[in-house]
Amino acid sequence: MILASIQLETKQDYLDLFKQINQPLRQHYQGKARIMFGSNGVGYGTRIAGIEGFARMLWGAGPAIGQLAADWQKEIREGLLAGTDPQSPDYWGDLHDRDQRMVEMPAIALALLHDDHYLWRQFSALEQDQVATWLKQIFAHSCSDGNWQFFKILVYQVLVHLDVDVDSSDAEAAMIKIEQCYRADGWYQDSARGREDYYTPFAFQYYGILYSKLAPDDPQSEVFRQRAREFAGQFIHFFAADGANVPFGRSLTYRYAAVAFWVAMIYADIWPEKTAVIKGIINRNLRWWLQRPIFDESGLLTLGYSYSQLLMTEPYNSPTSPYWANKIFLLLALPQTHRYWQTVETELPQVPTKKLLAVPHLLASHDAGHTVLLNAGQPGPNYHALTNEKYFKFAYSSQFGFSVPRQNQLKEEAVMDSMLGLQTIDTTMTASRGGQNIVETGMFYSRNNVTDVTQTDDYVASTWRINNVMQARTWLIPLAGWQIRLHHISVKQTCVAYETGFAVADSPDTPGKVTTTDHSSAFRGPAGFTGIVDLTPQVLTQKDATIDGFPNTNLMTPEIVALPGRQTTLTAGEHWLVTGVYAHADLPHATAKWAQQPLAKLTDDYFEVQLAASKVTIKLR
Repeated sequence: MILASIQLETKQDYLDLFKQINQPLRQHYQGKARIMFGSNGVGYGTRIAGIEGFARMLWGAGPAIGQLAADWQKEIREGLLAGTDPQSPDYWGDLHDRDQRMVEMPAIALALLHDDHYLWRQFSALEQDQVATWLKQIFAHSCSDGNWQFFKILVYQVLVHLDVDVDSSDAEAAMIKIEQCYRADGWYQDSARGREDYYTPFAFQYYGILYSKLAPDDPQSEVFRQRAREFAGQFIHFFAADGANVPFGRSLTYRYAAVAFWVAMIYADIWPEKTAVIKGIINRNLRWWLQRPIFDESGLLTLGYSYSQLLMTEPYNSPTSPYWANKIFLLLALPQTHRYWQTVETELPQVPTKKLLAVPHLLASHDAGHTVLLNAGQPGPNYHALTNEKYFKFAYSSQFGFSVPRQNQLKEEAVMDSMLGLQTIDTTMTASRGGQNIVETGMFYSRNNVTDVTQTDDYVASTWRINNVMQARTWLIPLAGWQIRLHHISVKQTCVAYETGFAVADSPDTPGKVTTTDHSSAFRGPAGFTGIVDLTPQVLTQKDATIDGFPNTNLMTPEIVALPGRQTTLTAGEHWLVTGVYAHADLPHATAKWAQQPLAKLTDDYFEVQLAASKVTIKLR
C-alpha cells in the first residue's frame, strides 16, 4: 500500500486514508457480523476476535458512515442486525463477566449515534430494540476495574441519546471506579494493579473527552476537559519532531492510536487555539507510521510495531486488534466547515529540553529531534507480557525504541538494551564467542520492580531488589542529551554486572563498525550512533560486552542490532558504578557529542556530573 503520499489536509484526505486502510478488511467477512483473518491465536478465541474485527472498523466507519458507499453501509447495517439477533447463526452471543466483547461495545454503540443517528434511524422499532437489548447486557456483568469501566459509561450515554430506557445505577458505579483510577496531571492508573502508560491517552482521556460531548451539562464533563488540558502539557513530551512517539508499555500494536488523544481534543474543541499545533502532531505521527511496513501484501495491518512482529504482542492481541487505531478517524465526524480542515499544520512547538512526568515516573529528555524517556519504574505487580522490557528499562527512545527477548540465556537472544543485568558467577552457560566455545555468566536478572522512587526536575531514582544476594539503587540523569546512570550495588557474593546502551540497526547489507577502549564501547552505522562509557571516578576493571542482537527483537527494526555493553565483576560488598550513554540517528551530531564526554565526581556525601555548562549534583546522604 502506498499511503505515505496521501495529503493530510482536507476531510476528503482523511476519508481516503480511512478507506485505504480499512477496505482490505471487507474481503475477510466470516458470515455477516465477523471479520477475521490470520492464523495466530488469542486469549479470548477466534469467534470473539471476529467480532473485534467488525467492531474496530466502526471506530472510523461510524464517524464516516454517511460518506461511505452504499454497499459498505449495507454490510455494516446487516452485520449489526445479524450480530445482535439471537436467532442468527452470526449472533455475537451472550456476555459473561470480564468479557472481551465489552471492549468492542463502545465502537458499536457510538456508530449508531454518529451523523444524526444515521444507522439507528434505518432500523425498525423491533430492530432497534434487538440492538439495544444486546448492548444492555454490559450492565448485567462485572468488568475490569480500569479503563473498561468507561465501556459501561459510554454505552449508557449512547442508549440515553437513542431514547432507550436504561437504568443508570451501573454507569454511576462505573464512574466512581474511573475516578478511583485518577492520579494527577491528567494521568490515570489502569486499575489498582495497572500502570500509567498509553492507556491514559488512547483510553481514559479519549473516553473522558467523548463523555464530555455526550453529557456536556454534567459537571464531570468539565473535570474531564480540564484533565485533558493538563495531560496535553505532559503528553507532548512523548513525541519527537519527526512525528515518532516513544514506544513504552503495553498494547503498542495499536500504533497510531497514540495520537487518538489529540484527535479527541480537536473533536471536543478543548484547545481550539492549538488546532494548528495539534494537526501537526497528528499528521507527522501518521506520516511516520505510514512510511513503515506495518501492512502486509494485501493491505492488512499486521501485529507488531514498526513491522510485523509477534514477539512483542500481548495475549489479548488477535490479528484484528491493530484496527483499534481507527480511533483517530473520529476526525471524520467533524463537519466540513470545521476549522481543522482549513488549518495549516505547524511544527512541534519548542519544549524544555527536559521535563519531569511525575505520575508515570518518567523524565523526558529532548536532544536535536531525539526524544528519550528516562524511567524510574512503576511499583506494582507484573502480569502483562514482557513487563520488564515494556516498563522497567532505564530509557525508551523515539529513534531506537527498545528490544524484546527471544530467550534469556545468550546475550544475543536476550537483547537487554538500556538495562543493567546482575548475576552470581555460579550461573553459567557455554556460548560461542569469536568461533570458540567459552563458559560465561548467563541468564542475567534485570529490574522487574522498584521501591523508594525519588523524582526531581534533574533526575529520577529507585531501588530494585533481585534477591537476598543482589540489590541496586539507580539514579538516572539527563545531561545535554546524554543519559547518566549512577548505580549503588550491594551484593553478598561475587557477581557479574552487565550494562548496555541503546540497540541500533546493523544490517549485514550495510554493516556499521564497533569501536572499544578500556572504558567505552560504541557503534556507528547507517542507522545512527550508540555508545556507552564508564564514568566511574575510581578505577573499575571492565570489558567490552557488545553483541549483535538477534533479528526481529527490536521494535524499530527487523534487522540485527548492535548493542554496546560493558561487563564487570563485583566482589561481595558495596559498589558504585557511573555510566554515560549517548545515542542519536544523526551521525555527525552524535560524533560531536561523543567527543565531549561528561565528568563525574563521587564522594561519600554527593555525586556531581558536569558537561560544559550543564551540571547536576545529587546529595547521597
